[in-house]
Amino acid sequence: MYGEEVWLKIQELKRLTEELEGKPLISGEDKTELKRCAGELLREYNAYKAENINFKAVVDNLVEGVYVTDRRDVTQYVNPAYLKHTGTQREKVLGRTVQEIVDEGILYREPQNGEQRKSTPDVLKSRDGHVIRGYVTSIPAFDEGGDLRRVIVSVFDTQKLKIREDTSLHRHGGEEPIEIWEDFGKEGDNPMIGSDPSMRKIKRTILRAAPTDVTILITGESGVGKEAVADKIYQFSKRGDGPYVKVNCAAIPTNLLESELFGYEKGAFTGANPAGKAGLFELADHGTILLDEIGDLSPELQIKLLRVLQQKELMRIGATRPTRLDVRIIAATNADLKKKILEGKFREDLYYRLSVVLVDVPPLRERKQDIGRLTGYYFEKYCLKHGRKLRLTDEARMLFQSYEWPGNVRELQNVIENAVICSEGEQVEAAGFSERLGFETPPTAGEPFSLQSALDSYEKGLIEAALAETGGVRRAAAFLNVDPSTISRKARKFCIRIEHKDK
Repeated sequence: MYGEEVWLKIQELKRLTEELEGKPLISGEDKTELKRCAGELLREYNAYKAENINFKAVVDNLVEGVYVTDRRDVTQYVNPAYLKHTGTQREKVLGRTVQEIVDEGILYREPQNGEQRKSTPDVLKSRDGHVIRGYVTSIPAFDEGGDLRRVIVSVFDTQKLKIREDTSLHRHGGEEPIEIWEDFGKEGDNPMIGSDPSMRKIKRTILRAAPTDVTILITGESGVGKEAVADKIYQFSKRGDGPYVKVNCAAIPTNLLESELFGYEKGAFTGANPAGKAGLFELADHGTILLDEIGDLSPELQIKLLRVLQQKELMRIGATRPTRLDVRIIAATNADLKKKILEGKFREDLYYRLSVVLVDVPPLRERKQDIGRLTGYYFEKYCLKHGRKLRLTDEARMLFQSYEWPGNVRELQNVIENAVICSEGEQVEAAGFSERLGFETPPTAGEPFSLQSALDSYEKGLIEAALAETGGVRRAAAFLNVDPSTISRKARKFCIRIEHKDK
């Protein structure tokens, strides 16, 4: 029996009670009717309660979020997973209509015209900024007469896929994880987005190395996403519920870095905390520490770090006995450590201790096929963040694709957010940031200039961008609205290497 029927019985009982109020004596007929109604209510309540207990026993333990409304669009039930996914509280939705909840900013999709809604990718966003990317399915439930009784909405949050699902696939011979794995934990400020072969290799390395406790060295230019790699290693490790301490070795003055990292005993030096202080390594005990810009570490601190790695202990400043540690170390740098070793600025034994697993993150210019995916993700993110409804034109996307991005992903984020904020119309045009990216307008008078060379340069850039975006001659031709033979001919003319073949 559905909860709304119990509600109707309660209303009927209330009506009878109100009619009988004030009567000096309740007749036998009234008593019989009241007793009948109360008996039906009790039976229906007990049936509803039993059904609800069975329903809750199953749905409360699902990883999918489940949201149930009655035919009046009043919320009857939400399971714990839904509350966790949306970041809301049960009392804020129960007993309220869908429209009220939508007005509050908690969004979901209803089936239209009583038809089952297929599971489709969707984005849910609450007023507090909590964003979910996942699959939403709405299913209507009808009674025997064909009337709508309730709507059951399920939300599968793709951001919360567990690493064990991916590693299980590898153990059983799968060459690649499921498709959503391409975006590899697309959440927070540091997602790893991309399907370039180099990024796939990095993700596979993370899947294998994260569950272990080995040290990992992450290298790459500034802005490529080294911290994002470290975040995923921590997230997918056995220490994912433990502390995670991030240290930028270049941001802390050298004379303070030792006390910050290793701590000190009371009275260790003038001006020290009288009670002493635990260092960042101790704060990361039973967890993970990220040492960013490890190449800036002084020779003295390199020796102390080597002791932590070799003996699993540290010595506070002023201490007479070591402190035992259980910490996983991840290091990152944009410096050429092998060059520093040759120059005598970095210890070779420390390098090999840190780089049991080495992850080299390529610059964005070397994985151009990921620029389109990154652009789409950050454009959507910043439109949501700043409350803008904008469209990025094809010309703007092509300009992004042809740019070299010397600042890598960090520069891409900066340019997109600036464009979202400063755009005056309903779409973001290439002209809005072409100068910012260094794409100048025609040269000034007196400067050697050929119209044909300018056209060739522009045409080459478009073809390279289209090939990188689409992955094949036929698709690039369709994208540019030309014949495939034109793409092939121009590619030979401009010496464009076609790496991705059409399937």
